Amino acid sequence: MQRLLGVCCVSVAVVLGAMGGMGAEVRPVREGGEEVLYLDSLADPDRWGPAECAVTAEKELLAEGRPTLLLHIPVDHESGEAKYPIGWPRMYTDVKGGAESSWAEYDRFEFQVHTRMTRDKVPGTPLNFQMHCPSRPQSTDRNLAELVLDEWVRIVIPTADIGNVGEIARLGFNISESNYRHGEVLDFRIGGFRLLRSATCRVDRMEVLAPAIYADRGALPVELVVSGPPANVSRGVPFALHSGGRLLRRETLPVRRGRQALTMDVSELRLGPGEYELVAFEEDGERCRRARFTVVSSPWEEP
Repeated sequence: MQRLLGVCCVSVAVVLGAMGGMGAEVRPVREGGEEVLYLDSLADPDRWGPAECAVTAEKELLAEGRPTLLLHIPVDHESGEAKYPIGWPRMYTDVKGGAESSWAEYDRFEFQVHTRMTRDKVPGTPLNFQMHCPSRPQSTDRNLAELVLDEWVRIVIPTADIGNVGEIARLGFNISESNYRHGEVLDFRIGGFRLLRSATCRVDRMEVLAPAIYADRGALPVELVVSGPPANVSRGVPFALHSGGRLLRRETLPVRRGRQALTMDVSELRLGPGEYELVAFEEDGERCRRARFTVVSSPWEEP
């Protein structure tokens, strides 16, 4: 049984660089409505530097048949550093150039984790994942709290949620032994590393940043998360503005991949107090996104 989970919270020490294939140039493949770039090079155990744990290549229990790592951790509360006997078993790898460093060109990063432990329940913080940009320094941590015993769980990390995504230099996984009992044994199988992007322009998230707009304002602040087009290429997204079932305006505006803010000029509409709805891709049921907002009377308006 496999669970597909989006993760905005994961704590694994992972640091990125650029990811190439195992000895060959890696190119994306089309799968349904998406382009997928497999990063099997990240599943090479020789690339990872483990401490207080061991990492090897898994031979039998693979992530959908892709190369898979086995992270083996014997929890030991007595053999760590003198000042920190209850330590943090970990492994890191540097991100290479080429395909491995192309995260900014994709919509999300994914991998899968299978968990086995000599205990009957996964703790609240079972494994941490970290994407690190040491030149800032800055890191994006994710706590893999969704892990389930004896199941493959897909971890999904939108690239729009990663700070300085184009400069990731290291990846890492770690645990804190304080979350486990002395003598427990943990086996994490990690594989199926890949980057994905939509083959078409999509609006993944849309929000009017100020849900209550004063009637005398002529600007509508909107935040979007867009997938699909290359980061340096703009695409036109059709927007429609409605009030009480009445269409007020249609407009197509340029957007780029990732998180961005738009300021829509609605001054000529002279919006009065009431409820409104902004719609993207209104004529496309699958891509349609809606955001509601309220216009209120300005406190400076004369009664």
